[in-house]
Amino acid sequence: MNTVEKIDQAIDSLEGSFKAFQEKQEHRFQQFYTAANRPKLGEGVSDYVDGQKKQAFLDYITKGSEGGMIQKALTAQEGRTGGYFIPAPMVDLVQQRLSTTSYLRSLARVTTVSTDTLELLLDKGNADVGWVGELDDRAETGVPELTKVRISVHQIYAKPRASQKILDDTSIDVEQWLVNKVSEKMSACENAAFIHGDGDGKPKGFLSYPCVPLRQVEWGKFEALKTGVNGGLSDSDALINTLYAMKPEYLRGAVWFMSRSAMASIRRLKDESTGHYLWQPGLLAGAPDTLLGHPVMIADEMPPLVSGVASSSVVLANFYEAYQIVDRAGIHVLRDPYSAKPYVEFYATKRVGGDVVNFDAIKVIRFEE
Repeated sequence: MNTVEKIDQAIDSLEGSFKAFQEKQEHRFQQFYTAANRPKLGEGVSDYVDGQKKQAFLDYITKGSEGGMIQKALTAQEGRTGGYFIPAPMVDLVQQRLSTTSYLRSLARVTTVSTDTLELLLDKGNADVGWVGELDDRAETGVPELTKVRISVHQIYAKPRASQKILDDTSIDVEQWLVNKVSEKMSACENAAFIHGDGDGKPKGFLSYPCVPLRQVEWGKFEALKTGVNGGLSDSDALINTLYAMKPEYLRGAVWFMSRSAMASIRRLKDESTGHYLWQPGLLAGAPDTLLGHPVMIADEMPPLVSGVASSSVVLANFYEAYQIVDRAGIHVLRDPYSAKPYVEFYATKRVGGDVVNFDAIKVIRFEE
């Protein structure tokens, strides 16, 4: 074999080795690429399933379609018959909408549970503490009395209706329509219950509790200050005294919560020393109005201020510390095309509860003698 043939043979051998090396590297790269782009366990699957559930639910709403594995995943639990649970993405939309239209939801503490009750262990006072020297005797200190509070959830419902022609119109966002209608009707009902509810088949409202005079603290009752005028306010003293009756730890998050008619009366009050109005408008877009430096919330469900009629039209409250709202997970919808022909009714239900958990964090102004 001459020199040229040896060189050709060496080149062929080198090319073969390089080709084998390339194929091996391409195989390894493909394995790496596939592993890197493979969805992790559960990743992307929930979105896919939620999307199918959402489409199945919309088919049920618009056409009454039932059946199939995805629809079965939407059926209610605990022996309920008929209807579906709203898919999680739509439930989130309803909850977001409720948070903006239900006054107390934007201020109070909200907890979601999977049972029918929320149990809380609360104390009726503060634990005693004391200073002591290193070698001094340690006297026994008092402990607060504990009490268990059970907040049960109650069924609230909304019953919007639409014609089948509208439901068949593809240009209408049926999902958004249903979310708006359900949240709109439920928020109005919730607002009234969180304020006035008696706890019988509905949440326990904070104004359903009795009141005692300031500095006569008693568990289960709110401290209240009287204005001296039935349905009226002669000066700003009641507001100022109520403000400074609130403990500093609760005052930082406190808001004035009142009816529209009470706000109309209070807006006329001025600081006698400066002549400035006590009420001040929000300085930025979306910022709340303030009264004596604290935000003002208007609630039409609060008692109106009527001249000559005693009422509790204004409270100063840190609702995050004072009031607990409890949501049962899930919203259930039943499609009814028969009861209100030619309309289709949607019977939507959810479970919600609420109660006071801290009586120090709300002060009431009584417009009475």
